[in-house]
Amino acid sequence: MKLGHKVAIITGSTRGIGYMIAKRFLQNGANVAICGSTLENALKAVENLKKEIDINPDQVLPFGIDMKDTQNIKNMVEQVISKWQKIDILINNAGITSNCSLLDSQDEDFYNMFEINLFGLLKITREVVRYMKDTGGSIINTSSMVGINGGKNQVAYAASKFAVNGVTKSLAKELGQYNIRVNAVAPGVVATDMMKNSVSEEMKQTLIHLTPLAKMATPEDLVGAYLYLASDEASFTTGTIIQVDGGLQL
Repeated sequence: MKLGHKVAIITGSTRGIGYMIAKRFLQNGANVAICGSTLENALKAVENLKKEIDINPDQVLPFGIDMKDTQNIKNMVEQVISKWQKIDILINNAGITSNCSLLDSQDEDFYNMFEINLFGLLKITREVVRYMKDTGGSIINTSSMVGINGGKNQVAYAASKFAVNGVTKSLAKELGQYNIRVNAVAPGVVATDMMKNSVSEEMKQTLIHLTPLAKMATPEDLVGAYLYLASDEASFTTGTIIQVDGGLQL
């Protein structure tokens, strides 16, 4: 198996893209920390995974984490180390989006977006690197197509994802000395709850029309990129942002 005996922390893994990443990683032999916004959500995700695939109970560890709470993040990382003694992979997938014009935005909208999408990512990455620097590993950030080309009524979200891309490239340069690879995946139009709640049906149809593959992706369509970047097959790949968008940004 590609990820046999590797230990992965996956934030935002109780649904959507993160859930499918966790499922595929488990199928490929990884031990996985399932992280959601609440422990209840994480426990439910673990139960669903056990129904869908054959996994060892010791292969998963559920967490409810607050991406704004530094101590909460530290405690989670320490518990992963206590159980598995290492962290090989960090998937920074937790995030929120918005569909709001600049003039309708409030200060709190900007702060909340960056607290979760950027500062939370930096906090958990910092805590993981304290351990990962001794063994090497792979950090994969979830970016977005709007983190490359922007998006109408998504200025705060786009700004946070542009920042994620900058963090990805900067940390690739900083952490390469520890044999830590840092990359990102930039999805296009994906059929998730987040997409359904933040993009109008008219906009979705427009984006599908502009996509050469002429369809919306499913979370399963994204997983291969994460699996590659997490595996030893990507041992010389770092600082890269892989666009998995059906050709939308050609």
